Amino acid sequence: MKKYLKIAGMIIGALVLILIGSGIGSSGAKATIHDKKMDITALDKEIGKMKNELSTMKKEKEEAQAIINQKDSAAQELADTEVKLKDTKGTLDKELAEGRKEIDAKLAEVKKELSDEKAQLKDTQAKLASATGQLLKAKGAPKKLGSGQYVVGKDIPEGRYTAHALGRGSNFFVYDGDSGTANVNTILGSAGGIGSGDYTFSCSEGDIIETHEPVQLTPVK
Repeated sequence: MKKYLKIAGMIIGALVLILIGSGIGSSGAKATIHDKKMDITALDKEIGKMKNELSTMKKEKEEAQAIINQKDSAAQELADTEVKLKDTKGTLDKELAEGRKEIDAKLAEVKKELSDEKAQLKDTQAKLASATGQLLKAKGAPKKLGSGQYVVGKDIPEGRYTAHALGRGSNFFVYDGDSGTANVNTILGSAGGIGSGDYTFSCSEGDIIETHEPVQLTPVK
């Protein structure tokens, strides 16, 4: 800046000298620049040189100012970016926290549902075990039949039984459900000394049991 002012002062001084020299006469006009005496022609050249230097200095100053401005702008952009980054991080942290809270809530809900399902399954298993026990007990309990016909699988479960007459005894039949053939044809009890007593037999679903007197069927293995 000092150099710029110095050159500008020199140019102004030179111009003043030119004006003075013009008044005195071109042949005798002299000026002292950088400790050298110059005539008008030399002075014009020196002034042109100083103008070029001044123009160069202006250009350098403008370029320097542009760099400074760019630096300031970059610094401001950096500051703005840091603020935006901080805001974005804060928003992201908040969203992550809220998302984590929502996930934890859903996880707790799923765990509760799973626990309820396990409890229901345990209760169902207990009921099934109880029902199975009752069914096995029912299957293992003796069954009393009055005189008549009974369908295996509908009136009594299929399986293996021992038939025992509850009265004097009478005819006892088991017919094949498909062919109608009598697989069992016997007399239970000892009526008139002709009965065979108890009788053990097997029957399948669809078979027909026929008894002419009350009997008791006891499941056997």
